[in-house]
Amino acid sequence: MQNSRSSGPSISPAAVVVAAVFLLVSVIGINWFLSFVPVVLPEQASAESKSVDELFYILMIIGGVVFFLIQGMLLISVIAFRAPPGDTGDGPTYHGNPLLEIVWTIIPALVIVFLAVVSYNIWTQNSAPKASVNMVDGASIKINVTGARYAWTHTYATERFDPDGAQIIINSGADLHTYIGQNVDLTLQTQDVIHSYWVPAMRVKQDLLPGDPAQGGRPTQLRFTPVRVDGKTYPAEYPIVCAELCGDGHGRMRGTVIVYEDESRFLDQFYEPAIHAILNPPADPILRGEVEIQNYICNSCHILDSLGWTATTGPSLNGIAERAGERVPGQSAEEYIAISIWNSGAFRVPGYDQQMAAFGPDVMETANIMSPEQLYSIVAYLCTQGEHSDCDMENASTSIPAAIQTVFGYEVDITFGLDGDAGAETPDAEAESGDGSA
Repeated sequence: MQNSRSSGPSISPAAVVVAAVFLLVSVIGINWFLSFVPVVLPEQASAESKSVDELFYILMIIGGVVFFLIQGMLLISVIAFRAPPGDTGDGPTYHGNPLLEIVWTIIPALVIVFLAVVSYNIWTQNSAPKASVNMVDGASIKINVTGARYAWTHTYATERFDPDGAQIIINSGADLHTYIGQNVDLTLQTQDVIHSYWVPAMRVKQDLLPGDPAQGGRPTQLRFTPVRVDGKTYPAEYPIVCAELCGDGHGRMRGTVIVYEDESRFLDQFYEPAIHAILNPPADPILRGEVEIQNYICNSCHILDSLGWTATTGPSLNGIAERAGERVPGQSAEEYIAISIWNSGAFRVPGYDQQMAAFGPDVMETANIMSPEQLYSIVAYLCTQGEHSDCDMENASTSIPAAIQTVFGYEVDITFGLDGDAGAETPDAEAESGDGSA
């Protein structure tokens, strides 16, 4: 069988014209396709989102042209160079075309360098530190984000202080509150595994990495500036999701960025009310506990009907007061609940993995330590969750602090630092009935 060989394939002018026409059609088609992209992508809700979307368009154009050009040339080759009927022999063998190989090496290399330069410029521009970050009422405060399976916690270290001189820290749970034009600078840490803080509408994403410092995780930074979106009603809400698989509750690890129209509305609707609530908390420990427990990540794993929690990663808290006294022989219900919160690793409910964060000062990183007083109020609240309670609710103001001191050695200020005995109120008759409400 005769085998024709040549030093390289010939490229006819017609083939060049066909390739050029197909390239033009590809560019036009990709531009038409890109006109529908804004319908698919989230709103451009930050100053950084425009440059990120421009990079996305560039990638789509280059990728689309390459895809359609290759597929088109493949289609042309199959049709134009197909074997004629009855031809069962091998086609000609070519050993390469140096010019063609040089061209298809240089062009992709230039494209990659171009994309690298553009991407790096956009990344440095969007991640660079900004002036006047986290400005609130004329002061630059620190905003921290803690990730833990399976919830986000946002805290604001304010410039305000309580009557005892302690800094007021606002815990807004899974919600990040900001306003249009605020240069947001977040410090992110993880309590356990790698998480990824992603706000699609802001076009920002940052990993949270385990490891010291002080067992709180390696700090990482995320920066963005919210902008006005035409036709949007404020305060506007944008979802926060975890973009790194972190366990079976990964899909539920969500939060919300709440953007106010301006700083004055941010102060009036969130900041000042939050500080007022901290300075003037309920004196009743049960009511206080109902507020306190929602400042932590318990809702990410537990069911609790009275607060609308629906997660199933951890054991249900419905009726916890009915069974707490029977969990560990010789241990009171108050002691069991307190230990479960401050040192969750001490117990493991059958059928559930030990993933709960511990909040005690001896086992927890500084960022999320729960004070004895906070523990007291949360235990008081959980002691009402059930048709009847194993806790001594008639003497809750003494039985719960005594339990905390017995198992941890910490004294509890049952007045919460208030004057007189305002904070020493015991649960009322309705709470004692254990109807699950506070």
